Amino acid sequence: MQIKDFDNKKFCGSISQNMPMSSKTAFKIGGTADFFMEPSNLDSLIYLIKTLKNNNEDFIVLGSGTNTLVTDSGIKYVVSLLKNFKTFEIKKETKDLVFLNTGSGLQLQRLCWHCAKKGFKGLNPLIGIPGSVGGAIAMNAGTAFGNMLSIIEEIEIIDQDASLLKLDKKNIIQNYRYFAPKDKNIKKYIITKALIRLEKSKKEEIFSEAKEMILKRKKNQPLKANSAGCFFKNPSLDVSAGLLIDKAGLKGTKIGGAEISKVHANFITSSKNGSS
Repeated sequence: MQIKDFDNKKFCGSISQNMPMSSKTAFKIGGTADFFMEPSNLDSLIYLIKTLKNNNEDFIVLGSGTNTLVTDSGIKYVVSLLKNFKTFEIKKETKDLVFLNTGSGLQLQRLCWHCAKKGFKGLNPLIGIPGSVGGAIAMNAGTAFGNMLSIIEEIEIIDQDASLLKLDKKNIIQNYRYFAPKDKNIKKYIITKALIRLEKSKKEEIFSEAKEMILKRKKNQPLKANSAGCFFKNPSLDVSAGLLIDKAGLKGTKIGGAEISKVHANFITSSKNGSS
């Protein structure tokens, strides 16, 4: 396919060619994307999916690239929702609760800090985790103190047939770093929006807790290094992957441009001369 194959009257947004994925991922390495596509709205996204499907072209959806390693040989089609899918509004609230509509392209940390300052309780366990809201849902991002899906009320997705669907929390499977629709007919999907539920609390307490948690992260994790965060899942609730790697004496081990962090053994960092 070529750019001219996309109907400008049906597709609003941008399509860039030969996009270096090192500029779109936290590892800062990897090849190029033949087509990097950023739809402006839901209708354009649905049109894009249908067009690619009708031409038997596969694609990936990239969030903030904070959990992604792109091959040096590059990839063909990448769809990004970061630029335009940033809904961020209160849908409703009660005396004790607030419900927020959040677009999948919204940066998770922007959401976390906004809610901490407002005194909305529930997102502090995710303070310091990079990425987008959509990515956080897709992998059920979290820490020992909580995870993303625990605050989800409803998720809006587009399935493999380009149909727009809404899944409430009863119709999703959530496990450790895992999310999936219960409906087995939904084999592929793109998360476009989510409704999250937070508790109202004291602003000072929530914000103070958030600052304390981020300070701990900065002390114990190489947050400024090029990495995808914790690389391996923990084998159990009692034993962390980082502890096992540390006990194996592998902290600081380096091969080429890749290194097991000296700060936290479950972080693999990359340098400019690194390769996928």
